[in-house]
Amino acid sequence: MKKISLVLLSLLSLTACNGGGSSSSGGSTTYPQDPTNNLQSGFQCLPSDLPSLDSSSNSVKIAYGSNCLVGDVGSNPNKGPAIQSALESMAVALTNSSGYRYCTGTPLSYNPTTGIAYVLSAAHCVVGNAKPANQPVTANNITTFTNQRNYINQTLNAYDGSGTTGTITAIYIPQQYCQVPEFSYDPLSGSYSCGELTAQNGDLALLKVSIGVGKSLNVNSQVQLAPSSLSMASPSYIMALGYGYTNVAPNYSSNTSLYYITYEYFADNSYQGNTGQSVIMNGYSPYGSNAYYSIICRGDSGGGDFYWDGTHWNLVGAHSYGSNACGQASTSYPYVDPLTPGANDVSADVRPFTSQLQQIMAQDSTSSTGCNASVSGFVCAAP
Repeated sequence: MKKISLVLLSLLSLTACNGGGSSSSGGSTTYPQDPTNNLQSGFQCLPSDLPSLDSSSNSVKIAYGSNCLVGDVGSNPNKGPAIQSALESMAVALTNSSGYRYCTGTPLSYNPTTGIAYVLSAAHCVVGNAKPANQPVTANNITTFTNQRNYINQTLNAYDGSGTTGTITAIYIPQQYCQVPEFSYDPLSGSYSCGELTAQNGDLALLKVSIGVGKSLNVNSQVQLAPSSLSMASPSYIMALGYGYTNVAPNYSSNTSLYYITYEYFADNSYQGNTGQSVIMNGYSPYGSNAYYSIICRGDSGGGDFYWDGTHWNLVGAHSYGSNACGQASTSYPYVDPLTPGANDVSADVRPFTSQLQQIMAQDSTSSTGCNASVSGFVCAAP
């Protein structure tokens, strides 16, 4: 499995991008019809330049999104500045003090009077300490950003360091996240992560952010946490945003820009042999291709999956887990063997947690620092 974050200065294959090793194989593969739903006019951007089967683009941004750069939308005669502005307001980059962008998040609210904002990202982006097996997550497992990873930036291009900056002052995550396995330590990144798809179960992090003096945060008024009652047909088109693998070091060639993409929701919790809890199974399989494609890459972790209902962009998922290689193409959705590696994208399902997330934001709305909400099922840590 791969997770798609660049947790702690370096690359953590978590997101929402790791390899799909926890899936089962066997039986025949079936391929979906094309979705029949439509996204809001001007927001669709389908993957392009798809590779041959059982290969990978090795992309460091949203895969096959070369035509889906948010910064190019304003000059597109079929889209324009208003759509570009709307897309930019639906994502932020999570940035450490050295300037590395390691994850993505979705702005949910901002109060200019108090300076308090809330951003939804992924729990695996903010895990900071070991956890024994068969134990719930506690506040001690959450990083407090004492040394690193403590900003959000709202920007089209993370390279130049521009954009809205806020300081992360509190982090809430579901206690049920990664309950069965221990957190595994990655010596390269210096971070801990939950390595099992079946244990992800709530890979969400609600970040309280203090927006700096003279700064502001744009929040898209059409974005809402997806209600628990929201049901999507299988398959359905959804939209994803993410910064991919970003680094601001001089002459570094990796992506630094915000991308968006139209890909597909397939099922809740189980699809083609991949199984998880409180997850949505996504990817891309254009009808007639007899193939699946993984779309979400490292650094896209925590970025939003949005379902358009005709009035609102429902934030239904946060990028969490995926194939070993982002941009993987395969005849199979789950991993079967090295010759049939599987191509899948798995996101944390927001819907089971919408009510609790709303309660936290309502309770912790006046103080820009500290954990001031007490909501069953969530733990919080603050610097």
